[in-house]
Amino acid sequence: MIGGMAPVDLLMAAVAALVLGLCWCLYRVAMLLSGWQVSVAHVWRGGYSDLERLDDFVHMQQSIGTLRGFDIRDGDGTRWIEDEIVFETTEGNRIHAIVGRQVQRSWKPASVFRIWYDRAAPQHVTAYGPGYWSLMALFMLAALYATFAWGMDWARTGQPPQWLAELTAQEVSHK
Repeated sequence: MIGGMAPVDLLMAAVAALVLGLCWCLYRVAMLLSGWQVSVAHVWRGGYSDLERLDDFVHMQQSIGTLRGFDIRDGDGTRWIEDEIVFETTEGNRIHAIVGRQVQRSWKPASVFRIWYDRAAPQHVTAYGPGYWSLMALFMLAALYATFAWGMDWARTGQPPQWLAELTAQEVSHK
């Protein structure tokens, strides 16, 4: 028991989170393929200045003590930036919008990139297309498969699966 919860309960909570994440990814794929259009965007006003890039280069992988500080959306070695972009719709209208994306820390982000915009409301844009969300859904499915392939019995019985026990036994016997 961990904090009053059995390992099976914790595992089922993780499964529920994976299923919800999978549903969200599939929803995003369906939404982008049904009513959104791809376009090439040009950065009008960048959200990552040269001084911030230099500061990130000096401080390497830490966010504390930098000009930008800590942002929960920053990834490992990446920064979340919001750029003002300009792009043309299929009708030829020139649209300005704000788009968020992750870029490599201390590198100069691309000034031209592909975006997806809502045909009904072109100011709604995203830098993450259906390919990204499909890949995330695939990762969620792989995690669910791994959980159900051997994690459920392990949590219920407390014993690792047979293949894992044999693998560790071989490693111990070679030492």
